Amino acid sequence: MESSTTGDDFTIWVAGENKGPGQLGATGAVLKQGPQVCKTVTLSTFGDEDTQDVRRRELCFRSFPRHPTKPGFDFSNPQRRWSCENDEIVRLVAFLEAQVSEKGRFRVVDTASPTATLLMMLERGEVDPTQLVTALQRTGDLEQLARAIAATNAGISAVREATLTHRRQLVAELQQLVRQPTTTETDLQRKIEDAYWLFGGRYVGVASRRNLVPLDQHDIPLLSADGTLHIVELKGPVIPKLVHPWRNHHIVGNDVHEATSQAMNYLRGLDETGATLTTAHLYDQGVNYDLRRVHATVVIGHPDHLEAIDERVVNQTIRSYNAHLSRVEVITYKDLFDVAERALTFEEAEHNSKTTTRPAA
Repeated sequence: MESSTTGDDFTIWVAGENKGPGQLGATGAVLKQGPQVCKTVTLSTFGDEDTQDVRRRELCFRSFPRHPTKPGFDFSNPQRRWSCENDEIVRLVAFLEAQVSEKGRFRVVDTASPTATLLMMLERGEVDPTQLVTALQRTGDLEQLARAIAATNAGISAVREATLTHRRQLVAELQQLVRQPTTTETDLQRKIEDAYWLFGGRYVGVASRRNLVPLDQHDIPLLSADGTLHIVELKGPVIPKLVHPWRNHHIVGNDVHEATSQAMNYLRGLDETGATLTTAHLYDQGVNYDLRRVHATVVIGHPDHLEAIDERVVNQTIRSYNAHLSRVEVITYKDLFDVAERALTFEEAEHNSKTTTRPAA
C-alpha cells in the first residue's frame, strides 16, 4: 500500500494488491480521525483481472468506532457504511462541484450533449425562446422540435461545432493513450470503436461485425459510401522492434510481418467467398456489402516507444515496406492520429469561415 499526504494531514492511500475476486485496485482517504470515530472513503474498481477491463466502480464511505478492548479503531466493524456505483458517483461529484446560490431544482448538463447545445443557442440568441415554448406547447414532440432547430443555420452550425469538439477531444485522448507504455490493442479498439472518421472522409460508418465473415473476426470493417468494405487490423502501440537495424539498413520487425500476413489472409478469404457472402447479407439481412477486391490497413506501433531510432527512419522504413505491398497498407498510430488531427483543424477553419459569413436564420 502506498500513501501520500496533502495539506492539513489529509492522507490518500493506494492499494498495491487486490482485496477480493474481480477487484482491480482501490484508492482511499481518511476524511476524519477524531477521538471517538474514524471516517474513511474508498474508491474501488472491479473487472477482468486478465485484461484489466473496468466494469464497475464503487465509492464507499465508512465510520469506524474506537476498538472496545484494543488501542485504535475497530476497522473490522464499521458503525456506518454507505456506497454508490458508476453513474451515481458521477452525479455525486457533479453535486459537490456545483455552485448553486438560489432555491430551486437543478439539473447538471453535459457540455457535449444536445441539451447543452440548445442552451448555448438560446444564450446566444440564435433561437427565439417564445417560438421554442410555443412549439413545445403545440406539438409536445421533442424529436420534431430538434429536427426543426437542426434545420436552421444556427442549428446546423451548433451541431457541427459540437461534433468537431467531440472529435478533437477523442483524438487528444487517443494521442495521450497511445504514448502510455501499458496501453494495449484492446484499450485502443475500445476507445476507437465506431470512430470511422479517423480513417478519412471516404468512409461513412462501420459495418456490423456480427457474422460478417465466418471464421474471421475483423477489428474495424469500414464501410464506404458505395458499399465497399475496408478492413482495419489494430495491433498494439508498444512494439519494441517495429523497425530495427539489419546489416546496413533498417527493416520492419516480425510483428509487422505477422500483422500484414494476417490481413492478407483476411483478403484472401473475402476473395474466395465474397460473392456468396454478398448475396447472403443482401437476402438475409437486407444490407448490400461489396466484398470484391477489398483492401486492408494495419495500424501498429508508435515511434515514441522505440529506442535510438529516429522517427524519420521509422517512416522511411515503413514506406519502403508498403511500396512492395498491393492491397495492404501499414501505418503507425502516430500517422493515424496526426492525419485525423490535421483534418479536424482544416474542418474547424472551414466551419469558422462559414460561420462568420453565413446570414442569420
